[in-house]
Amino acid sequence: MKIIRAICRFAFGILFVLSGFLKAVDPVGTSLKIKEYFGAFHMDFLDFLSVPSGVLLTTAEFLVGVAILKGLRIQLFSKIALGFISFFTLLTLWIAIANPVSDCGCFGEAIHLSNTGTFIKNLFLLVAALVVFFQRKRFVPIAKPKIEWGYLSLYGVLLLSLQIYTLGNIPQIDFGIYKPGTDLIASQQSMQEREYETVLVYSKDGEEKEFNLENLPDSTWTFVDARNILVSGAEGDASSNLSFIDAQGNPSGDGILEADGPVFLVSVYNAGRLDTADVYTIAALADTLQQKGVELYIVSSNSAEQTEELFAGFEILYSDYKAVISLNRSNGGLTYINDGIVVKKWGRRSYPAAEIGKILAEDPETITATTQIDERLFAEISLFVILFLIVIIRFFSKIIYNGRKAAATS
Repeated sequence: MKIIRAICRFAFGILFVLSGFLKAVDPVGTSLKIKEYFGAFHMDFLDFLSVPSGVLLTTAEFLVGVAILKGLRIQLFSKIALGFISFFTLLTLWIAIANPVSDCGCFGEAIHLSNTGTFIKNLFLLVAALVVFFQRKRFVPIAKPKIEWGYLSLYGVLLLSLQIYTLGNIPQIDFGIYKPGTDLIASQQSMQEREYETVLVYSKDGEEKEFNLENLPDSTWTFVDARNILVSGAEGDASSNLSFIDAQGNPSGDGILEADGPVFLVSVYNAGRLDTADVYTIAALADTLQQKGVELYIVSSNSAEQTEELFAGFEILYSDYKAVISLNRSNGGLTYINDGIVVKKWGRRSYPAAEIGKILAEDPETITATTQIDERLFAEISLFVILFLIVIIRFFSKIIYNGRKAAATS
């Protein structure tokens, strides 16, 4: 039974640690998935809680995994773990039956499982959690309670810091559909097998109404939003449909993705959170690029009125919210594309204004390769450090704790 107990503890702990970490490197992506769940339960009014809910859920999941894997406060965390996985098992059972979302988001954008596969995975984890729960009294503490709580607090601070930093920048590891190295032309060609209809939302006198490209309203209506609705073909991720329209809802900018040479796009999915200083920085970058014969475009998912008020004088294109936020997780983030291939991305606060000349002179493939290597190293080093600390601290803590306990009883 000891071996079974150890296997169940390891399997449950490692999967929860991995799941928490992969969601933590992309908190914006996690918040998008939570919005999908809110929508599935008709709780869209809670969308404003998607980011804090995602951060808290991710941190809690990670800490439960660490506690089980490390054997910290096992009496308490075995109960929390069982409660967690029981809830998720019931949730994924409903998802497998009703299919309200295409993917559970258990491992962020890194690993995609079918809804049925997710439910089966959770069944195995439920069995592991039950074994740990019923065997909880047989686990030996590795340190005094205060020290064990100290370990958990340290891991919690580290994971929260990673998420807070990433929210202000871009993910350290990009698992998205537009990650560096993605051929946007090939990506859009794959969309041809699926037919989408562009639905345009306009407002007038406080009323919102949907129109299509063949039935546009007169100039008294104000453009609000654009959505792509699947009308034929297999279901897919609508965020992969990176198509552009102008302020009047007409197709525009289709040649940008197929343009030879460099193009820079600034993603704006929440114009209200950008201020004049941000616009000034973007304008300065646009001027620098223009001097070198390179265009910069604003790609917005906000209304034309709100976007043009903020970015008067810029080249502006409009696209679907999910497409814009998938292109760059940072609101106001910069994406460098060359010959239709995503080369590199920067967050709003880390524009490479002083290095533009060097970037444009360097081979785009080299920049992409360097970015991919950096991301892979970050993933490998982070996971190694997390697991190494878990193993080492558990090993030495048990030796010290057992040694003191033996000395106290002798």
